[in-house]
Amino acid sequence: MKKLLINRLFLGLLVFAGILVLLITFSRKKTETQGLYHTVSKADLIISIVEGGTIEAVNEVVVKNTIDGESQIIYLIPEGSYVKEGDLLVEFDKGQAESSLQEAQVKFETHQAEVIKATNDLIITRSTVDSELSAAKLAVQFAEMDRQKFQDLDRQHRLRSSELAIDTEAEALKLAQQRYEWSEKLAEKGFETKSQVDRDRLEVSKSSKAVETAQSTFEMLKEYDLKKEETKFLSDLKEAQAKLERTRKEGESKIAQQEAAVNSAKSTLRITEEQLERFREQLNSTKLYAPQNGLVIYAKSDRSWDNEPEIAEGSKIRNRRDVIKIPDTSKLKVQVKIHESTISQIQKGQRAYVVLDSQPDRRFLGKVTKVAILPDSNGRWGDNKKVYTTEIEITDPMEGVKPGVSARAEIIIEELKNVFSVPIQAVTTQNGKQVCYLKGDDQPTEVEVGLFNTKYIEIRSGLHQGDKVSLDPPLDDKLNLSGETTGLKLNEEPAN
Repeated sequence: MKKLLINRLFLGLLVFAGILVLLITFSRKKTETQGLYHTVSKADLIISIVEGGTIEAVNEVVVKNTIDGESQIIYLIPEGSYVKEGDLLVEFDKGQAESSLQEAQVKFETHQAEVIKATNDLIITRSTVDSELSAAKLAVQFAEMDRQKFQDLDRQHRLRSSELAIDTEAEALKLAQQRYEWSEKLAEKGFETKSQVDRDRLEVSKSSKAVETAQSTFEMLKEYDLKKEETKFLSDLKEAQAKLERTRKEGESKIAQQEAAVNSAKSTLRITEEQLERFREQLNSTKLYAPQNGLVIYAKSDRSWDNEPEIAEGSKIRNRRDVIKIPDTSKLKVQVKIHESTISQIQKGQRAYVVLDSQPDRRFLGKVTKVAILPDSNGRWGDNKKVYTTEIEITDPMEGVKPGVSARAEIIIEELKNVFSVPIQAVTTQNGKQVCYLKGDDQPTEVEVGLFNTKYIEIRSGLHQGDKVSLDPPLDDKLNLSGETTGLKLNEEPAN
C-alpha cells in the first residue's frame, strides 16, 4: 500500500514538471513573438558625461630631495601614516654634507683673513700715497719759491754786487794810480826810492787787472750765469710739477690695484659665504619635515621608462626627486580625461557626481573646477584623437577616503524637464532619417531627436504619450554588417 502511494506521488511530480516546462516554453515563445517594447512617457532627462578617474587631494604638498648628487635614505616614515606639521619624514646620510660644510668653513675663514689683510693694505697704501703726494706738492712749492726768489731778489742782488765789485776795483785803481804818480814826483826830487816807485807801479797794474776781472765777471754773470740759473730754477719747478703728477697717477694706480684686491677678496668671500650657507642648507636638508598635516604617500614616477629606485630605507635618491607627497584629505578631487568630441560641453562650475568603485551605492556631490585648455599629450586614444584633463572638486565630505582610490565622475551637462525620451537603442536610421518602430505598425515612424546620454535619447517630435516603441528595431536594409553600403554605387547619393 505504501509502495503504491509513493509511485503515484512520483508520477504526479513528473506530470507537474512536464506542465511547468510547457508553460515556460510557451511563455518564451509568446515573448519572442510579442518582442520588447518601451512605453513612451514624459519625464526628466539628465544629460551627462561619465568618465573614470582617480581620487586626489585638492591641496597636496610634494617633499623633494634638495641635496646635490645622490643621497641614501637612513630613516623613512611608514607610508600611510598621518603626520602633523613639523614631524620628521625622511633622514638622509649626512656624512658627505658634514665634510663639505667643514671644507667650506675653512675656506670661508681663509678668505675672511684675506679680506682683512687686503683692507689693511689699502689703508697703508692710501696713507703712503698721501705722504708721497704731500712731499711732491711741497717740492713744487719750494721750486716755485726758489724760482720766484731768484727772479725777484737774487738776480738783482748779484748784479748789484758784481757792479759794486767793479766800482770798488775802479776806485782802488784810481788810488793806486795817484800813489804811483805821487811816488814818481817824489822820486824825481829824491824824496822816494826807486823800489817804492816800482811797487806803486805794480799796484796800479794789479788794480787795473782787478777792474778788468770784475767787469768780465759782471758780463759773465749777466749774459750766462744768471740766465743759466733762471733756466735751472724753471726746470726744477717743471720737474717738481711732473713728479707731483707722476706721484698722483702712481698713487691712484696703487690705490686702484689695492681696491681691486679688496673687492676681489670680498667677492671671493661672498661666494665662499654663499657656498657655506648652501652647505649648511644641504646639511639641514638631510632631514625632511612635514610642511603640513596630512597623509604620507611615497612618491612614484608617472613615467614608465624611469629606472628610479623605489622610496625605501637604503635607497639612493637623486637631487630634486619627489620623495613624499602629503595630501590634505579635507578637500578631495577626481581627475578625468574628456574626449575631444565632448570637451566643448564641459565648463567650469558644472555640477557633477562622483561614485567610488569601492562604494558604488553612494554618490558624492562635486563641481568642475578646471578644464584643460590644451589636450593631454600623453592621453591619445586609439583613433589618434585627444583627451583633455578635467578636475572635479568633491564638495560632500568624504571621511576615511584616501587619495588614489578609483572613481567615476558624472558631469551634468543639462537637465531636461518633462520631455519625451526613449532608450537609445529604440532609435535607428532608415534612409538617412531617425525613426522608431511602434508596436503593431510595420512602417517606421520618423522622429526628431535631441540630446542624449549613455542610456536615453530625447524625442522632440514624432511620438506621443503611451506609444510603445520597439527596443529591437530592424536595421536599414541598405546596410550590412561588413561595413559596406549595399544598393549604392560609388558617388551615388541615397534616395530620400
